[in-house]
Amino acid sequence: MAGPLRTTITIIIIMAAIVALPVVLSQPCTESVCNFNFVIRRTKTMTHSRDVNGRRDTNSVKLRDDGRLELFSPMGNPAHPGKENVNGTLVPVEEVITTDGVVRNVITVNDMFPGPTIEVVEGAQVVVKVTNKLLSEATSIHWHGLHMRGTPYMDGVAYVTQCPIMPRESFVYRFRAEPAGTHFYHSHISTQREDGLFGALIVHKAKHPIMPSVPVILHDWYHTEATPYWISNLFRLEYGGDGTYLLGAYERSFSQDGVKLSSREYNSALINGRGRFRNNRAPLSTFTVPTGGSVEFRIIHVGPDYPFRFSVDQHELTVTASDGFDMAPRSVQSVILYPGESYDIRINGSENPDLYWIRAKTLRAGHCTKCYPYNKVNVVPDDVTQEVRAVLRYQGVTANSEPTTSKRNCSEENPCYVFNCPFAGYAEHLNTFCININKAEAPVSSPEGDEKSKVTDNDDEHSLITEASDVTEIFLNFNFAIGSSVNGRRFIGPTAPLHQDSAAAIVPCDEEQCLRSGCRCTHIIDIPYNKTIQLVMYNTFAPASQTHHSVHIHGHAFHVLAMGYPSYNKTTGHYIQPNSDVKCKNELCTDATWRDGPPLLNLMNPPLKDTVLVPANGYTVVRFRSDNPGHWFLHCHNDQHMNEGMALVLQEAADRHPAPPRGFPRCGDFTWSSEEYQRDLDDNGSPDVQTAVFGTKVLILSTVVGVLAIVIILAVAGYRILKTKKKDASSLTVVAESVPLK
Repeated sequence: MAGPLRTTITIIIIMAAIVALPVVLSQPCTESVCNFNFVIRRTKTMTHSRDVNGRRDTNSVKLRDDGRLELFSPMGNPAHPGKENVNGTLVPVEEVITTDGVVRNVITVNDMFPGPTIEVVEGAQVVVKVTNKLLSEATSIHWHGLHMRGTPYMDGVAYVTQCPIMPRESFVYRFRAEPAGTHFYHSHISTQREDGLFGALIVHKAKHPIMPSVPVILHDWYHTEATPYWISNLFRLEYGGDGTYLLGAYERSFSQDGVKLSSREYNSALINGRGRFRNNRAPLSTFTVPTGGSVEFRIIHVGPDYPFRFSVDQHELTVTASDGFDMAPRSVQSVILYPGESYDIRINGSENPDLYWIRAKTLRAGHCTKCYPYNKVNVVPDDVTQEVRAVLRYQGVTANSEPTTSKRNCSEENPCYVFNCPFAGYAEHLNTFCININKAEAPVSSPEGDEKSKVTDNDDEHSLITEASDVTEIFLNFNFAIGSSVNGRRFIGPTAPLHQDSAAAIVPCDEEQCLRSGCRCTHIIDIPYNKTIQLVMYNTFAPASQTHHSVHIHGHAFHVLAMGYPSYNKTTGHYIQPNSDVKCKNELCTDATWRDGPPLLNLMNPPLKDTVLVPANGYTVVRFRSDNPGHWFLHCHNDQHMNEGMALVLQEAADRHPAPPRGFPRCGDFTWSSEEYQRDLDDNGSPDVQTAVFGTKVLILSTVVGVLAIVIILAVAGYRILKTKKKDASSLTVVAESVPLK
């Protein structure tokens, strides 16, 4: 495809501001080939850099009581002679990575946090050159939500689809932008996503106008960098740490269904890189809606741990899409997002023109006073608020103050509806009702006849209604029976990309041990080509199923056909008993089947997603068509759960994988035997023999040189003597001739 994409492009610029300052939104690339350059490096929050006389001058930034930012020297004086004293100098907010106003190191893309937004049109060839300028860390970039059809080696999962990009190296990603929708990119090695390596990736539909929209990126934020936390993690894969940063059971946050949200202390959260710690005056993100018009928020949860309930004071939210795929619009008070999920929502500017709070609040309902056994947890409400805010500003309203609005009061007369709950419903007295994702509906068709919106497989238009012989059903248990695992297997990553010699790069699974007592191995599941794959992802083994998991599948979107929930106490909202639809075949429930046959599946208009919740003590059923050969990572998108081993690889159509391009980087372990070592020495000569030979050669050469030198010296001496004798003889003759005879 040459030249610009043949699509009707209407670019409408919407205004957005950060603390009343305009934000330069990314401009969509509408060409057939879109080139980007990413430079990855670490920097420090609450600092300001500028060019002074040809050098880079960096100073610390202090947050004033009025919310403005000023420079200061931590030492009280200029750091060295000749450095300008800038203490007290005000600097623009947009020139500082503030996060929540607390100093810590972050990873940036092109010195931006979050990284720059990529906007392209569906079908474009996207080219991203990534240069790693991290001091001592490798990196990789995963393009979350894009299917990498025909180029699975561009998926960006370090050691699964590619070698990591080493420091000072660069790597060029090249792939097709599909499917259309709200996606994002992030590091897929270690815990770098948690430290800031992420950004929005928007793919606009071809043959559609580019409508006004704004990325809204949610991220739970921690003041301890990810690496120290990981080292101390009690549940590390290799061996447990000391648990320094883990909370005790009675200090942890619980959701209203009595399920633990996290074992980690909540510090703060960010919206588009800005938030506040303990109600300080750090700047917040501000978004503008035209009065009488509307704005589309593309909300993306890139964070590592806590889920958020997103709302806007006094405004209804119209949900129009999730993970890039259209849904039948639903009007709700709020939307819940777990790590890895995205939702498109429309907000109408139909209220009184003013400033309104945007809220993203965790699902914390309180703490437990009785924490065990898990099905009898008593959660008591408390005054702990875990919330990040931003500002919705009506166009024309001066943003010289903060909103004074309050969140909606959910009453019997005016109940609240919440989209994408991880549980079946709220306690009765809360007047809040859930619209679970399995109750969402895909649009049957769009007015423009958009083929992707039809209720068929998103890639090859296969109908969901298939013969039983065409369906391959796989049960996957996501729980903590032996720690973070899937079917009792904690994932150990390969040492080289699986398109290389995978047998040499993996730790094989001992199936008998895995079923009996659990194991640690490179968990790979083979799936056949061009079949309907039905995954039953369950989390029902009590007492080790005390967290909701958001599961992401690379290389595919899937239809959400059914979800099963536990039974609840309607008064408290707490769960009582796990769902019993799935029958465990062994003690650890690493093997399972349906107890009385599968539940009723929605084969008419199920929603499409690529990341979905697996409820604690319940299950989720999804389907996709295995028509995209490659190695596809499947994992919990909670950063710690994934790194602890809650992951596996789907090896799809193993005999049909596209080969990587020529020169594609290779990596892996290296070892060699004593025999190989000795053979190489013998072939090249051992060091001792080489030394002796060299010494002998030197001795011979020295002797030859010495002899030659002596010969030369003697020859020269002989020549000189001979010459002298001839000269003396000539002299005697002359003398004889000059002496008279007597």
